[in-house]
Amino acid sequence: MRWESLLLIAVFSTACGGITAESPITLKVGTDRTTARKQLHDHKFCHKEDGGPQPNPERFPRCARAGSEWGESWVSVRYENEKVVELKRYETFSDDNRAVERWNQLVADRIKLHPNAPDAASELQGRTLEPGTRSVKAWRIDPQTIVAAYLLTPTSPENASVLEAIYKIEASNNGIEVIQ
Repeated sequence: MRWESLLLIAVFSTACGGITAESPITLKVGTDRTTARKQLHDHKFCHKEDGGPQPNPERFPRCARAGSEWGESWVSVRYENEKVVELKRYETFSDDNRAVERWNQLVADRIKLHPNAPDAASELQGRTLEPGTRSVKAWRIDPQTIVAAYLLTPTSPENASVLEAIYKIEASNNGIEVIQ
């Protein structure tokens, strides 16, 4: 009986260790649309096929799931030449304390994922701040990618509390220029 209990605990703890919708998004800029859809599905965000033209940006709501959650989330992906140039995961919470807790969790998870990534907040200065920005932490994770975690005051049109964004950037002759 004791071995059966240990086996069940091992199975359940292993199942919880994979990619979840709360994990930092690991999609890379430059990924093609088909691969992006698959990787986002792995993160529990599903593309809805409607047979019409391919939208840009493309929206990925959370996949169907059982149970309740603290808030809602969805991903928006913008493409150029069928390659990802920007990804944004929006999360809404009705409780501000939960939003702050989630933002802190996302920042800590990003630091674990890229412990040596340099701070890139100054590189975001060429961009317009997201509406309702209260705090932002940003990292350069490779020569063409900045990842940012925003804590937001819910503001139209998205009314999000937390935003995780992945931006493609390109070097210019006189510094760094963020692609809009």
